[in-house]
Amino acid sequence: MSLRIRLLVVDDDLDMLRNLAVMLSLEGYFVMTASSGMDASMLLSEHNFDIVITDLRMPIIDGYEIVRRTRAAHPDAFIIVTSRYLDDTARAWMQTNHVVGLEKPYNVHQLSAILRDFATQMPSQVQGD
Repeated sequence: MSLRIRLLVVDDDLDMLRNLAVMLSLEGYFVMTASSGMDASMLLSEHNFDIVITDLRMPIIDGYEIVRRTRAAHPDAFIIVTSRYLDDTARAWMQTNHVVGLEKPYNVHQLSAILRDFATQMPSQVQGD
């Protein structure tokens, strides 16, 4: 990647958040993290993101709302939602909202493959903030 893809990772599980941020950074992505929906909302209003990875079930501002706010602020952002409980209702919502879902615990190699596929579809120049 000549210019780094900007990711926002949102998860209230701090170990998951740290591990994912380290892994994605080592793969060459520019990663910002938020441990709550409130922190994520602030970052979404202040920065441009190419990809948002968010947990669905979080207190106060959940992943569903993060997806709505991401679409409002960054309509072209690629969104991945993660959850331990991806039932039929959640899957239908994901399809309607054009987001990719990963059930926890997910394989990090699977996530890397999804991100690589997205990166190959991006315009040749990713603009920074």
